[in-house]
Amino acid sequence: MLPRRFELKYLLSERVAQAVRDAAGPYLQPDEFAAENPRSGYPVCSLYLDSPAMTLFQQTVDGWESRYKLRIRLYDSQPDSPVFCEIKRRRNQVIIKQRVEAPRDLVERALSGQMQSLRSSRPGRTVTSEAQEVWDEFWRLRAELRASGITYVVYRREAYVGRNDDNVRVTFDREIWGAPYRPGEPLLVPTTGSAALIQGVVLEFKFNERYPAWMHQLVQQFGLERCSVPKYVECVRAGRAFGIR
Repeated sequence: MLPRRFELKYLLSERVAQAVRDAAGPYLQPDEFAAENPRSGYPVCSLYLDSPAMTLFQQTVDGWESRYKLRIRLYDSQPDSPVFCEIKRRRNQVIIKQRVEAPRDLVERALSGQMQSLRSSRPGRTVTSEAQEVWDEFWRLRAELRASGITYVVYRREAYVGRNDDNVRVTFDREIWGAPYRPGEPLLVPTTGSAALIQGVVLEFKFNERYPAWMHQLVQQFGLERCSVPKYVECVRAGRAFGIR
């Protein structure tokens, strides 16, 4: 769990995004997943869960200051690759994210109602009490909402971390689109879907506790204006043609 995490979002043209990236270069290095070819980015896919009444969707649309999201993140479609159950909470401007790694088949069974302890699914492997608690909380919230998988959100991410500050992360997200999830199907990165109506590159400045001075300088230099870019909401809206409520 990250203490007092902040995420500042901006929607930029490709030209401005490249200029911001170049200006931020002295402070950043590619993250571990993008180290070989950072500018080409890598795919990120999340399955978002919601209630039958689309409670979490509506709270985001209405701008609730305290809300959360339930999502399952995957990076490929390999059956032996793990997935990550995430609870992302927003309390005013502060972001608190809890994340636990789990076997893909265990998560698929849990989505179908066949719950199993994270510890019991990993005989011979150590599962920390914190990991088990996050697992339990994720599925408790899912049961409380009677939530099911709604839509996949997919995009290409160019990601950097601070050269001298582990608490800093900068991402540029492009090609954002959504695809339907059908209960009971395997967790796979979809290959087709509907493009979200997000015109431009989504830039996020992420940091713990203290706003880095160089980030503030970039905001001033390029005249950046913060905005809300809810990928889940926009992918649901784009996907109504294929049956998402």
